[in-house]
Amino acid sequence: MGFCDQMNAYLDEYYKNNRNSGIIRVTSKGEVIYERYIGFANIEDKTEFSPKSMFTFYSLSKPFLVIGLLKLKDKNLIDIDCHPSKYVPEAKGFDQRVTIRHMLHHISGLPDFVQTAEFDKKYTCGLPMHMREHLKELSEYPQLFEPGTQGMYANVNMIPCALAIENITGMKYADYMQKEVFSPLGMATAFVDDINLNVANRVTGYKLEGDKVVPACRCADWMLGAGDIIGTVDDVYCLNLAIKNKMLLKPQTWDEILTPSPVSSMGMGCSVNMWHGKKRITHNGGHEGFRTLHMQIPEDDFDIIVMSNSGWGNARYDIAEAVFEAYFGKDEIKSDTLEMDIGYI
Repeated sequence: MGFCDQMNAYLDEYYKNNRNSGIIRVTSKGEVIYERYIGFANIEDKTEFSPKSMFTFYSLSKPFLVIGLLKLKDKNLIDIDCHPSKYVPEAKGFDQRVTIRHMLHHISGLPDFVQTAEFDKKYTCGLPMHMREHLKELSEYPQLFEPGTQGMYANVNMIPCALAIENITGMKYADYMQKEVFSPLGMATAFVDDINLNVANRVTGYKLEGDKVVPACRCADWMLGAGDIIGTVDDVYCLNLAIKNKMLLKPQTWDEILTPSPVSSMGMGCSVNMWHGKKRITHNGGHEGFRTLHMQIPEDDFDIIVMSNSGWGNARYDIAEAVFEAYFGKDEIKSDTLEMDIGYI
């Protein structure tokens, strides 16, 4: 049985048992070798997926933020080895040992918004998030560990970076990303989402309530820079091209991005670790209604994208494992793991 036949058989069974839906794309040496659409972009209207289907990226937005921020570094407009308050005054209450570089590697030790139950209860329960004010309020909570001594994935690390872009350039984050990242990378349909936008071909996210699949609420107001991009599978594939061809940034800057910190497997805006004995560059996204994954295997010029509007389960990881086995063969080498999207795995 060939690769495509194996994948079709696996996905037929997997999606039947797990009630997931979405798009899976696998490329090798720049050619699409497998693509499958399963389920509906909108269940109620029976809207089928298409290449134009617009998914919420959630945390898969972070690699694009990093490209945007480090363009400013390459122009000597930002020093990532200084405290974030140099560019975002609202961050002045954070531990003075924290640097932007710590934040980009998720080794800052800062308390996070949705991962701090006390903060959620006090400030965010049913209320709109105002990032600048909330950064000041978050500084009331204690540092979780000394910066640079361990890794903890946290959305809060990215939000001051997006605000720094705004303060340095005088542009809205959404406008800057469109001009300096999306357009140059060829991301023809991607943009920074807003809760009030009416988007053509927007995919509806779903969640499980008991045994029932129901539409999930849209969450974008607190994810500035951390999870607020929306786009197509083609837009996600542009990340593969950016990394492979070292686009938009200096080669040495890409080396910094793709070098893990000394205390975790996180590079800047991506995880860089071993997967079945092969180097893997990856990031995923997950929150209400969506699960996303981009995974690149540089030595084989091999790329996996999973975009799902089923906000439950482990489809991202399960499908990636099935792709590996179907293409490369069964392998028992243990892979490194990194916990992201805490609470939404």
